[in-house]
Amino acid sequence: MRFLFCLILLSCIFVEYSLTVNDTDYIQCTSPCSEIVVSFSEPSSFPPSKCEGAIYVDALVCGIDYRIDYDQQKIYINFQVSNSTNNLEDQEPSESLVQTISIGLSQNLSSQNEINRKYSCNTNNDCARQFYLNSINYFVTEGISQLDLIRNKLHNDSLLIGKESRRYCINSDIVGERPVEKCKFGFCYAEIDEYELNEQKFTKKIQKCDSYDTPFLFSEIEHHTPKSPSREREFIKYRCNKHVCNKENYIEKLKIFIKH
Repeated sequence: MRFLFCLILLSCIFVEYSLTVNDTDYIQCTSPCSEIVVSFSEPSSFPPSKCEGAIYVDALVCGIDYRIDYDQQKIYINFQVSNSTNNLEDQEPSESLVQTISIGLSQNLSSQNEINRKYSCNTNNDCARQFYLNSINYFVTEGISQLDLIRNKLHNDSLLIGKESRRYCINSDIVGERPVEKCKFGFCYAEIDEYELNEQKFTKKIQKCDSYDTPFLFSEIEHHTPKSPSREREFIKYRCNKHVCNKENYIEKLKIFIKH
């Protein structure tokens, strides 16, 4: 009797799933095989598939996670598939992008310089692969020059630290027309976190003189199409050594670059 009850329960679950997901919901995606590594010289040329099975699979969501390493001039690509649409707000068609940027601003320090992009979609067959192909040439051809522009804007290896420094930084805790402070023993710092909650936009901002003197930039964005009222986010933080390099117009210019 217990076995019969379990069999009926499983049958009900299967019927319910069949009613919510049908064959027309599935799209064709590149099969998630082992990691693919390509060079900057041929970013769109994938090596032969290493899959033991089919090159393509049917799934509800196609995905790709690729890391652009500007130091090694290589791109590390991982295709993904999923039968869960939770990350896409259960809508069709939908897209989701999470992007992180890590940059070391000093030429004198060994640091990581890379962009990582994680993209999911259910818009059409092999949409994740197409997203990569549509965007990668920009990041390879323009990315290095854009990173150099950021470095030149925020950092100069020859500037002094200590008593001889004439560096001033914006301090968001100071009230008045000139919210600046002298920064002798560290660098300027900025951190901006913009996100949405219950369809309202919130911004948290920190601008100050930091006691550390290692220059860097890190950012993370998350965007959805259609727009998600609870997941949209733009975050950026950096430490720089130029005069008031953490002021508003510097921040806005960096945000424009990051959104590309």
